[in-house]
This record gives sequence, C-alpha cells and structure tokens, in this order.
Amino acid sequence: MAHVTLQEVATAAGVSLATASRVLNGSVRVRADLRERVEAAAARLAYTPNAHAQALVRASSETVGVICHDVSDPYFAAIARGVMRTAAEHGMLVM
Repeated sequence: MAHVTLQEVATAAGVSLATASRVLNGSVRVRADLRERVEAAAARLAYTPNAHAQALVRASSETVGVICHDVSDPYFAAIARGVMRTAAEHGMLVM
C-alpha cells in the first residue's frame, strides 16, 4: 500500500496544501469547517506524517537502530516488524 501524501489529503478535502498542512500541524489559524474536512480526509485515507520529510525540515531525526542476528529468521523478523510499526506510530525512523 502506497503512503498517502499531504497533497492527497488536501485534494480529498478540497483545500490547499498549505491549509491541510496547517490543520495537521495544529495551527489555530484555520476555519472550523476546513479543519473538519481535512481531519475527515486524513482519517479516511489513513494519512500518517512522513517521518523522513519531517526530519529534513527539523534538521534532526528520531532514529532507532536495529541490529539483529538473522532477519530472515521468523523470530527476528517479527521483532523487527514490531519495532518498525511502533517507531512509525511515534514518528520515528528505523535503521
């Protein structure tokens, strides 16, 4: 499944990219009706922020390094998937 972009959320909500960005970054400078449209579109599309893009903007990253013996081993693969899923939920990158 492809990652949903901020532009796709903006298009689905019928707003500009800047408006969608302001809503999803918590700005109060957005009308309530537009905020509701953007939030609904983001939820419908299962939008999650792109951690790589955020790291570039902040000029820093929250990165977790994972070293495992054999990622082809189902045990280690399951652990790696769990780490990656949890890190993504918290806007972190996994190396």
